[in-house]
Parts: sequence; structure tokens; C-alpha cells
Amino acid sequence: MIEPRIVRRYASALFGAASKTGVVDRVESDLGLVSYVFESSPRLAESVESPLVPSSRKRDILSDIFRDKVHEVTLSYLSLLVDKRREAAILQTEGEYIQLANAARGIVAVKVTSAVKLSEGEEASLTAKLAEMTGKTVYLEKLVDASLIGGVIVRIGDRVIDGSIKGQLAALRDKMLS
Repeated sequence: MIEPRIVRRYASALFGAASKTGVVDRVESDLGLVSYVFESSPRLAESVESPLVPSSRKRDILSDIFRDKVHEVTLSYLSLLVDKRREAAILQTEGEYIQLANAARGIVAVKVTSAVKLSEGEEASLTAKLAEMTGKTVYLEKLVDASLIGGVIVRIGDRVIDGSIKGQLAALRDKMLS
């Protein structure tokens, strides 16, 4: 596992190259295919990540598998990761790249955790308010956690808005204890 900040740098460089050549969507799709192939074939992942397999052999393996299936930008990226001994970043790149691509498209992923499943009306209302607040198109990732008792917790990137009863009770407790 490679540190997320390092993967972010590589994904950012890949996004820059894809943007320059106008293949952002294609590379995103390619990364999905690469992740699927690696997850479907654990032996392939082991071979590519193994320090015992020479880099030239790893490049040949990746080229043989993906040559006619992915764009040359994606294939060059995979070769770069092999050359820099960052093969473990192959599976981690997709998520980071999607975040960069969505940011460029004006889409923000928002994690919403609620005590109960939100109704369609509540989802639509929350989505509209978050879109107004962020100025972007909002994609909701919905989770249910009954321990919240009631309300919702909204995560937009590093920002957290805790509107849960559990959070309010904890804040009240802290206030009373201090």
C-alpha cells in the first residue's frame, strides 16, 4: 500500500496528461478496466507487484494484456509505475483519478450518513441544498447508521457537518463538562 498523497500526485500527473490529449473519460474507463482485471486475477496482481519479477517482464505483461484495450496514455502510466517501483499504486489510482475528473466536471461526491434511509423527497431536498451551498453538481453516497439516533452527518471532502442527535448530545455533554 502506497501513501495516499503519493498516489494523488501520480493520479494528478495522469489527469494532466489525459487532459492535454483530450482523453479524460477514456482514461477513467481504462482505469476501471485495469482495476477489474487486477481484482479478477490475483496472480496477475501478485506478479506485477512482486519484487522478484524484473521491471522489463512486468512491462511486457501489462503491454500484452492491455495494449489494444486501453489508450496509450494509460499504458504509459502503467509503465511509469513499474519503472518507479510503484506497482501497488495501480489499484489505488482509479479512485483518486475519478475525484480529479469529477472536480473538473463540477461534480462533488458527498457522503451522507443518516439514522434511517432517506426518502426520495429528503434526498432531493438535501441534494438541492448541497448543490446551492457548493455551487457544484452533487452526487450523494448514502449510508445508514442507526447509532446516530436521528439526523444526518454530511461529509464534503474534509468538511463535516454533524446534524445528528448523537453529535448534538456529545457536544452538549462536552459543554456541560467544561
